[in-house]
Amino acid sequence: MTDGFGAAVSVPTAHEFKRLVDRVAALERCLAAEESWQSESPYLTVVEAAELLRCRRQRVDDLLSQRRLTRYKDGSRTLVSRAEVEEHLRSGRP
Repeated sequence: MTDGFGAAVSVPTAHEFKRLVDRVAALERCLAAEESWQSESPYLTVVEAAELLRCRRQRVDDLLSQRRLTRYKDGSRTLVSRAEVEEHLRSGRP
């Protein structure tokens, strides 16, 4: 079989297709579990806060320095309250 450009194309067998479908389903479950865990966490990393605010990491650092967001330390990690970030978004403050 060719792809219309003259290149040979192989068609997966039913068994290969089933393995592929099972693998995709497993990956989807992993991603859903990861997203669920992240959405349940009351804290965000600075990078996650920047993604939620759709800004650069430096902007979150500036908000932390200005004490407009509270900094929580977990060892060397800096965390930000998810609720504070969402409140900052709702308030419409720059």
